[in-house]
Amino acid sequence: MLVVCLLTPSLTIAQQPGAAPPQQPQPQQAPPTPFPTAPGARPAAPLVAVPLRSAAGPDYRLGNGDVLDVLIAGRLDVTRLQVIVDPEGNVNIPPLGSIEVGGRTLLEGNRKIGERARALLRFADVSIAVSSPRVFDVTVSGEIERPGTVQAQATQRLHELVLNAGGITPRGSARHVQVSAGASTREVDLLRFELRGDLTQNPYVVDNMRVHVPPRAAAVTLAGAVRRPGDYELGPDGSLREVLDLTGGLAPGGAGSDARLTRIGPEGRKETVSVDLRTIPEVPLQSGDTIFVPPLSVIQDVVEVRGAFIGVVDSSKTVTAGKPTIVQRFELAQGERVRDVVVKAGGAAAYADLRLAFVDRSGQSGPRQRVPIDLQRLLVEKDESQNVLLQNGDVLTLPVVEDKVYVVGEVKAPGAQDFRPDLTPREYLALAGGPSNRAKVKNTTVTFRNGRTYAMAEAPPLEAGAVVTVPEVAVKWYQDYLLIAQTIASLITAYTGIYVLFNGPLNNNN
Repeated sequence: MLVVCLLTPSLTIAQQPGAAPPQQPQPQQAPPTPFPTAPGARPAAPLVAVPLRSAAGPDYRLGNGDVLDVLIAGRLDVTRLQVIVDPEGNVNIPPLGSIEVGGRTLLEGNRKIGERARALLRFADVSIAVSSPRVFDVTVSGEIERPGTVQAQATQRLHELVLNAGGITPRGSARHVQVSAGASTREVDLLRFELRGDLTQNPYVVDNMRVHVPPRAAAVTLAGAVRRPGDYELGPDGSLREVLDLTGGLAPGGAGSDARLTRIGPEGRKETVSVDLRTIPEVPLQSGDTIFVPPLSVIQDVVEVRGAFIGVVDSSKTVTAGKPTIVQRFELAQGERVRDVVVKAGGAAAYADLRLAFVDRSGQSGPRQRVPIDLQRLLVEKDESQNVLLQNGDVLTLPVVEDKVYVVGEVKAPGAQDFRPDLTPREYLALAGGPSNRAKVKNTTVTFRNGRTYAMAEAPPLEAGAVVTVPEVAVKWYQDYLLIAQTIASLITAYTGIYVLFNGPLNNNN
């Protein structure tokens, strides 16, 4: 009988006399004109309707503007019609009348309409589906490629919305996305959804939602035998356990017991400590930390270089004193020396201070040591005494050359001046405001970085890092002579008074 009913044409309820015709979905309005942009700013993306990409599930919340497909199967006929949820959250289904479904899930709405149908029709089976979900505006701002107001469908989730807006910029934070709906605001970790599939971090979009992508927060680097090496932003927890859980942990061939944590300490100095990742300890991480896991098959010694090296393709670039520098680790083969590692790092940069390089070495039975290395003698003068044999864990640092000349002593504005090779010491004195009234200019000295000191008149051309010292004159003009005379007179007067007080009465008694 059911097969016969499905194959036999039947009149729908909408065709019965007196019944209202089925409601048709409202045509979508043309997208509004994009907001004007400031001069020089990136033009806003056009606001276009996003095509439906996912079907509404049973937990989908019905709301104003949803277009529903309603199917009522009776004993002899089947009725199909489309209805729209009105602003009050009701749907009008003849002959069932107006039924409130707004705010209910699709499953709850289906049950409520079915109960109404069975109350009026003895034999009826009702099912509803979302034919066209409602469309509304969502505001996206912050570090996103196309910020502004975009149209979204209620079946979309936050991750899809962000992709439709161009995605997050390289400067943006994927782990601290701020989502506001009404008076409530929550923080969403989209990176956890991408890597772990956590749907709690990828909510559905709702009407009047506001999405803000803040700048990227502190990040750490995972390197070596890990499942997903790379740079990762720290989450709210900020622990090593949380980062490894997010990225999948160690690779099958990783030596977790010999992992190393490198951290930038005080004064920009790097410190490396061993970490046993077999138990994944609760180690709080800081911005710039690097976790390196060596392969289990071959635990290779490593050496770190940082500073004014040219670098190679995979070097981590930083900036020191306005000059590009690198921080990188290299495997240390047995017998390798300083020159070998300098070649691996691409060589010394033109702005490197070759004479002030040094190696930080952790002592086996004592404190850390600092070994000075004169790369000028090693690379230019071919002095092999500076080609020191390196050890596991050594840190080779090549500082950036000074680009200042320091003027100190009796000048009006002592301090650092930008180095210019065409200026003389006297011109640097002028840049420092000139000598003070107590300056002894003819005794001015110039001290170079190598420690040699010259009189100003005999000094060679200045180099960056040189120090120009203007001494103080011992006696200056008549003011100093007058002060000396007054001091002597005061001493004579005081001595005379003491003599009179103590010797005068004695002489009278005699």
